[in-house]
Amino acid sequence: MDTTRKTLLIRVRNRSDSLAWREFVGLYRPLLVGYARARGLQAEDAEDIAQQCLESISQHIANFDYDPGRGGFKKWLHTLVNNRVRNLLRRRQERLAESGDFERPQGRERSPEEMWEQLWLGEHLKYCLEQIRPQVEPKTYQAFCRVALEQQPVKAVSREIGMTAEQIYVAKSRMTKRLREMMTDLLGEST
Repeated sequence: MDTTRKTLLIRVRNRSDSLAWREFVGLYRPLLVGYARARGLQAEDAEDIAQQCLESISQHIANFDYDPGRGGFKKWLHTLVNNRVRNLLRRRQERLAESGDFERPQGRERSPEEMWEQLWLGEHLKYCLEQIRPQVEPKTYQAFCRVALEQQPVKAVSREIGMTAEQIYVAKSRMTKRLREMMTDLLGEST
């Protein structure tokens, strides 16, 4: 990716920069939908929440000052989506309580902050992987995904895709290094 997140945030201030908006939506829409789904919303409601957030971002991004010392964009985006999800869930709970069908979930659930953090990193990782994919040989990408992400044994992957174990380790090392660089460019030093 040729832009860091900071420069992307600056570019989307210009509503007519369709390339910046396409990149922004491609990166952050899945995060917004995923977070809403992880909080228990159905797919349609999660899409609605994401759309509401993107509309709000479009309206307010010109006034957003990139200041990592104040929590930066990540915190602002989390607050935006969390408030919308919480408001929707609160309205639903009020309706359920009124109907008498309200039941509390059992067991410990992850906090919204834990969900957000996991999804934040996961969506950025997916985005970086999609950027790397066309830059490497298909076998290299496949070997990396199967060994590093799916944690399949190197010997089995080696037999199945026709690479030596050494080639797989080298591919994994190079792709891991490239992913770290891209994640650092995208997220800053917080990775």
